[in-house]
Amino acid sequence: MALQPPADFAPPLPERASPGQTELRALWRRQEAGRRERERAREWRAVQETVRRDRGGELRAGEGRGAPPAYLRESGALGPHSRAALRPVPRRGRVLAAGVDTWSPCWYAEPGSPLARSLRALAIHQAARAWLLPEPVAGHRVGWFPDHGLVFAEGRPGGEALSAAAELPAAHKRLCSALADLGIPLAGVPGAGLRRLDVAADLGTDTAVEGLALLECVGAASPGAGVICAYRAGRRVESVLLKSRAGRTLARLYDKGAQSGGAPPGRWLRLEAQWRFPRRARPPLAGLDPAALRRRFARRFEPLHQAAGGFRLGAVEALAEPIAAAVDSGRLAPSRARSLAGYLLLSAAGTPQGASRTAYELERECRQLGLTASLLETPQRRVDVATVIEECMAPEVWL
Repeated sequence: MALQPPADFAPPLPERASPGQTELRALWRRQEAGRRERERAREWRAVQETVRRDRGGELRAGEGRGAPPAYLRESGALGPHSRAALRPVPRRGRVLAAGVDTWSPCWYAEPGSPLARSLRALAIHQAARAWLLPEPVAGHRVGWFPDHGLVFAEGRPGGEALSAAAELPAAHKRLCSALADLGIPLAGVPGAGLRRLDVAADLGTDTAVEGLALLECVGAASPGAGVICAYRAGRRVESVLLKSRAGRTLARLYDKGAQSGGAPPGRWLRLEAQWRFPRRARPPLAGLDPAALRRRFARRFEPLHQAAGGFRLGAVEALAEPIAAAVDSGRLAPSRARSLAGYLLLSAAGTPQGASRTAYELERECRQLGLTASLLETPQRRVDVATVIEECMAPEVWL
């Protein structure tokens, strides 16, 4: 049986001393300092998204934004290095072209119709569930799915060049004419939209080093809404894919010059957004105006835009200064600094990093500190991936 205290047991409690004015004022100062710090951090995050810095150090509002806030007129309003940390104003004139790279118009052939009879006679090569014509038509692979009656043509409307929105109706008309000449009648057959659409922008870099550095920085990004897969040719990154967590390719940045042989490595890059549409989501050709193509491009590259801000890129020695500054400020422990330096060096050389969870944690810390390493023999430089994406999203390049 458990012992119970007496009913009249009432031990004396220590008296709590009332705080004096000094303690109350100190508590109020701490609370106010925390509130101001949170407000300052919130303002700084908003400024980073809405304000840009030109080459002369002057501040400009981002696209579609009002004037920069008045308190930023003082260079040290949010710290002595606040202006230098802002993203630069996107450059102009380097985007060579923007538009559609690959598409796949489609139509439905009614059972027993002339279109269905012609495809049944001409499409003699089987590929999975589809039957294909033996030769391309106007640069397009043509076939159909007999079970569903879906006729499709897949290819590049402009060949190796990108097609602007205004050029798509003429390209569609040429394709239909070439199919009609082959005996595939599409006159009077309503279109079923597009089953594939790749929207891209070509970027011409000033130097090969700049293009290769941009590829390396994108390969080091860690978007929260997707997975980055970088493919190298030796130590040089040639293609970077942005995939969904299910493994579906959403967008990619690759060295178009090296792929096609049309330019030296790093001088001609292509940013490409990709879609494969199910039946009820296929967009009509009439809806592909410049604004629609630009919105689709921006939607695909938004995760990368949010994840990749300014990265410090350079030879391995250039990593010592920012890592030492992070250690001196208390943001990074010395032991963790050694881990990050080793991770950056080995990842630049393509050496496996062990467990995926550990690599993800190291990548996240490097992104927060703005660090990436390159084995290219280049001087220290800063590559702002987000600003390059904004440069490709300028409305005038999609006209």
